[in-house]
Amino acid sequence: MSKSTDSARLADVMALRGLFKVTIYLSAIFLFWKPAVADEYHYNNILLGDRAAGMGGAYTAISDDPSGLFYNPAGIVYSQGTNVSVSANAFHQSTTKYDNVIGGNGWKRTSSALLPNFFGVIQPIGKGKVGFSYAVPDSIIEDQDQAFTNIPGYTKYAINFNKNDNTYCFGPSYAAEISRGFSVGATLYAQYRSNQWILNQLVFLTNGTNEWTNRYYQTSEWGLRPIVGMMWNTTEKLSVGLTASMTQILNSTTTDQTNFLGVGSTTINRTSIKTNEKRQLPLTATLGFAYFPSNRLLFSGDLSFYGSAKGFKSDPGDDRVAVINAAFGTEYYLNEKWALRGGLFTDKANTPKIKSGDSNALDHVDLYGASLSACYFTRQSAITLGTTYRFGSGKAQILGGTAIQNVKISAWTHTLSASYFY
Repeated sequence: MSKSTDSARLADVMALRGLFKVTIYLSAIFLFWKPAVADEYHYNNILLGDRAAGMGGAYTAISDDPSGLFYNPAGIVYSQGTNVSVSANAFHQSTTKYDNVIGGNGWKRTSSALLPNFFGVIQPIGKGKVGFSYAVPDSIIEDQDQAFTNIPGYTKYAINFNKNDNTYCFGPSYAAEISRGFSVGATLYAQYRSNQWILNQLVFLTNGTNEWTNRYYQTSEWGLRPIVGMMWNTTEKLSVGLTASMTQILNSTTTDQTNFLGVGSTTINRTSIKTNEKRQLPLTATLGFAYFPSNRLLFSGDLSFYGSAKGFKSDPGDDRVAVINAAFGTEYYLNEKWALRGGLFTDKANTPKIKSGDSNALDHVDLYGASLSACYFTRQSAITLGTTYRFGSGKAQILGGTAIQNVKISAWTHTLSASYFY
C-alpha cells in the first residue's frame, strides 16, 4: 500500500473525528443551552412610578402618592388631595454582550420595550384611604440575530433567538393611620406572568451536511402578591417604613417543544413536554428611611432583602440565592414649580457566583444604577421626565458545559409620567 493511500485514509479518519467532535459540540449546545436573560436573574428591573423612579426606588419611607401602592401602601395615608392619580410610561432598552462564545465570536442580545408600566389612584374612604394600581415590574422583549463564518469545521453558523417576558400586577390597597404619625397598609395584587421564547439554530458544516434545531418554550402563570407595610413618622424630619411581600403562584402551565434534525439525518426528531409545576418565589422585606432637612430638601434610603428560592423543583440548577440591595435618593425643590430628583441603587444577581469547574451555571452579573428626573408642577398636576441607567459585568455559561464567558450588561429606561390632584 502506498504512502499516498495511507495519507488519504488518515485524512479521512481525521475528518470523521472532526465531524464527530463538531456533532458532539452542537449536541451539547442543544441539550444544555439556556436562554440566559439578565432580567430573570435580578429584582430591580424597572423602577416604577414618577417620584419613586427618580429617587432610585428609595421610597419605602415616603410613599405618599399612588406609587406607594406598590412600594409601601401604609404611606398613601399621607397623600395630598382627596383624589390622586398617576400614570407612567417607560421606554426600556438593554444590551447583553457575551465574549468568546463560539470560535472566538461573541454574542449580542438587545431588548427594547415601550409600555405603560404604572397606573395608580387613591381615594379617601372613612378614616383611611383606598387605592387601586396596575404595575409592570418586569418586561423584556429580547432579540438575537447573528451569523458566523469563521469557525473551524463550519461553513456557517446562524442563530435566531426571540424572547418576550412580561409580569403584570394589579389590585386594591387600603391604609389607615392607627395613631398619630403611625400607619399600616396592605396591597393585594393579582400577578400574571407570560414568558415565551423561540430559538432557531442552523449550522452548515464543511463536509456539506447541516444541522438544524428549533426550540419553543412558553410559561404562563397566575398568583397572588400581597404587600403589607407600616410607616412611622418619628419626628417632623424623619420617617421610617417597613414592608414585606411574598408571591404565591397558584396556577402555572409550561410547554417545552423541540425539533432537531441531526447531521446527515433526513428525519426530524420532535419532543414535547407539558407541565403544571409551580415555581417558588422569595420572601421580600424592605426597610427604608427618609430625612427632611428642610421643606425643599429630602434624603431617602432603602435596604431590601430577598430570600432564597427553589425555583422549579425539577430543576435544582434554577435555584436562586438570597440577595440584599440598597437604594439612595434625594429630592430638591428649586421653587414652587420645579423639583429635581436623583438616585443610586444596586441590582445584585440572585444566582450563585460562577467558579472554575462549574457547569451549566446561570448568568451572574451584579448591576449598579443611577436615576435622574425633573418634575414640573401646576396647581392640580405634575409632569415628570426621567431616565435610569444600569450597568454591570460578570460571568456566564450560556452554552452549558464548563466553558465560562465574560458578559456585560447595560440598560436605559426613559420615563414620562403625569400626576393629578383633585
